[in-house]
Amino acid sequence: MAIDEYGRWLGRVAVVVAVIMIVWGATVIFSQPVTGWFAASATISMTLLFISVLWQLRGTFTSIAASALATAVVSRLFGILNLDPPSSLAGLKPDDLDLLVATGPGVPGFTFLGWFLGALLFVQFILRAASAAASAESRDTSLNASSLTFIRVYVGLMFTPHFASHILGGPFQFKIYTLYFASLGLPMPAMQVLLAGSVELISAIGLVLGLFTRPVALLASVYLLMSMLWGGHFHIGYVWALPGGGYEFGLFWAVIVAVFAVLGGGHNSVDSKLWQSEPARRLLPGIIRRFLVS
Repeated sequence: MAIDEYGRWLGRVAVVVAVIMIVWGATVIFSQPVTGWFAASATISMTLLFISVLWQLRGTFTSIAASALATAVVSRLFGILNLDPPSSLAGLKPDDLDLLVATGPGVPGFTFLGWFLGALLFVQFILRAASAAASAESRDTSLNASSLTFIRVYVGLMFTPHFASHILGGPFQFKIYTLYFASLGLPMPAMQVLLAGSVELISAIGLVLGLFTRPVALLASVYLLMSMLWGGHFHIGYVWALPGGGYEFGLFWAVIVAVFAVLGGGHNSVDSKLWQSEPARRLLPGIIRRFLVS
């Protein structure tokens, strides 16, 4: 059986698993006392998951990446769902507040199903890269492009747990992060949570799909550095394992993300298709298109 045929079968399995996730998620929404905020976020996310897994049957890098993003969002939402939040948050330390929304308890088993679907999409990505390399004039060039695509998608997915908690998880999660941001001494903490979640959402979509990659990567890199600054990590020291966490981890990701502010989204991105289209050539000056296209 050819590589492409394996990919097609794997894509069909991914659709089945995604449908199971969606049905399971819908059952939770209709049978459990979830908030309207959570129900709306989860319903939109599951709709996007269904659309993206049907799209990934085409086997393109972008469709597989979109499916991975939707899978991560749905899995995160149901993985941190807390149907019985504590009645009082008084006396909790900042680290305790963070743990309340980072660990769930969530819907038992849902996260595992999300990881399983993610693994299927990862294997499909590998098969797509192998197929592209086999048909390319330069195998090394094709593999290098696929590798950069994988890194771009991965660093984009890194933002998913954060924006899913900050702005999609519901009023309990939002309140927790508002209190957490207030404990850091940030002004207007609710607005800061909303701003942080919005930047993370934009960063995830832009990097995963390769859409407006350069400006989005620049925004994401600056945001990560500012997060290290606002969180006091530069004062703690370099090593992340220090009490409270040094700036090693955030600086590492900021540098990796900044690479795509220089390289752009690459061949396997929305940018490479969108900004080279005939309408874009007519409407946008050449210097802007060169900035947006790798």
